[in-house]
Amino acid sequence: MSVQSLKKYARLYSSLDVLNTFSVGMNGSFLLTGEDADGLALFARLVAARIGGIPDEVAIEGHADILVYPDDSGEKKGKKKSGDDKKARQSVMSVDDVKEIVSSLYLTPFELSTRFYILENADTMNEACQNKLLKSLEEPPKGVCFLLCATKAMLPTVESRCREIKLPPFDIETVKSSLMQNHRDEKAVTLAARASRGNIGMAEKILQDKDYTATYNSVLGILKHTEGSRQFAHAAAIYDKFTRDKTDTALGIMEYLLCDISRSLLGLDTVFDSADINTISAGFTPYSAAKSTDFVREAKKHNDSNCMIPALMDELVLKIMEVKSLCKR
Repeated sequence: MSVQSLKKYARLYSSLDVLNTFSVGMNGSFLLTGEDADGLALFARLVAARIGGIPDEVAIEGHADILVYPDDSGEKKGKKKSGDDKKARQSVMSVDDVKEIVSSLYLTPFELSTRFYILENADTMNEACQNKLLKSLEEPPKGVCFLLCATKAMLPTVESRCREIKLPPFDIETVKSSLMQNHRDEKAVTLAARASRGNIGMAEKILQDKDYTATYNSVLGILKHTEGSRQFAHAAAIYDKFTRDKTDTALGIMEYLLCDISRSLLGLDTVFDSADINTISAGFTPYSAAKSTDFVREAKKHNDSNCMIPALMDELVLKIMEVKSLCKR
């Protein structure tokens, strides 16, 4: 999802108090963190607008002194990229990107007093790329501002050279009301708002996934069938034909649902519909639900490593069944 498709929410993001951290003429290196990669990309442009003293819409639409990486267009390399190559490159900062950044640092800005380098998905850089940027991040040339966007941890040496600014999530009702201005299906919007945990970019991605509601219901079904090994075949039948992408989505949903089960059993409010949580809580304790989230995170890593999906899901469901059984004794 592009920043352009998220710009309709720019006014909401621009109202965040955290933007008051920035003022015209600031330099240095900033690490913008949060759960929402798309939201961070939009937020970075709003930060550039504040520091550069330009309107938000100018920074969002594009400015000669706001350089965004990874460069997916292929234009700087003088060639077009195939659809597959472009898709792969969109999420990863490459060695070529880092080399280009370092080699252009001392160029004079075109219009502004500051030249901005927005590194979307900065956490996708390998260690060599991150190390190559260390000196530049620690002592940027005059008139250079780095804005690194990261949803995951980076090297401690990188983090220590940047000022970290966290992008806070919005409350669920704010996300829901904002989404309803652009979408008509209230049921789908409600699920997306809850599943995104207050992150509008994530919510928009969920709404673009036509199978998300079906996947959510599938995960509810799987968790319902973890009450005893005799139900294993019923659980397996649900995920038997999952694709890798659907498995990734399902594991993300399962992690959040298990967290909600723990919260519900402790008497705390849940993110998802409490009625849904009640239907899958049978046999869980707060500990077994929390421990099961660890199993899910491990499964997500295996899925990223292209492990066989049926074997991965079989192992996960059996582990959940086992920890539930042990916690009953």
